[in-house]
Amino acid sequence: MGSSKFNPAEMWEEHVRKLRAIESKMEETEVFLESVKEKRASPRIRSLLLASYVPRKGEQQEYIISIGRTLDVSEGGAKIETHRQLDKGLLLELEIAVEDQIISAMGVVLYSQELRDGLFGTGISFTAINEEARRLLRS
Repeated sequence: MGSSKFNPAEMWEEHVRKLRAIESKMEETEVFLESVKEKRASPRIRSLLLASYVPRKGEQQEYIISIGRTLDVSEGGAKIETHRQLDKGLLLELEIAVEDQIISAMGVVLYSQELRDGLFGTGISFTAINEEARRLLRS
């Protein structure tokens, strides 16, 4: 049976090589994370709040009132979980239960992507929301 000699210098060099590879990956990750930093004007708060929405085409109601829940919300918009995929650009009339109050807002769908089990995550930018509702969402 051939004997292999224990060479601490080789083991050390291999260890240093692995550490440098890890360090390089960490630097790449930091650069990536810096590129996708939060770009929203107002921070989103993760929350599960009851929400209803009515899709609109001008003054016409697109279909019946639907219920969803927020996944996150801010004074600038929300991400809601819906039971149907909503088209980008669709106008929505929204009501969201926050604490013991209902806030009303108008919004536009930015995206709607499948999450799981027939549910969709729908990003909405508020186009009209009153100052009292904004204040409530900031607190």
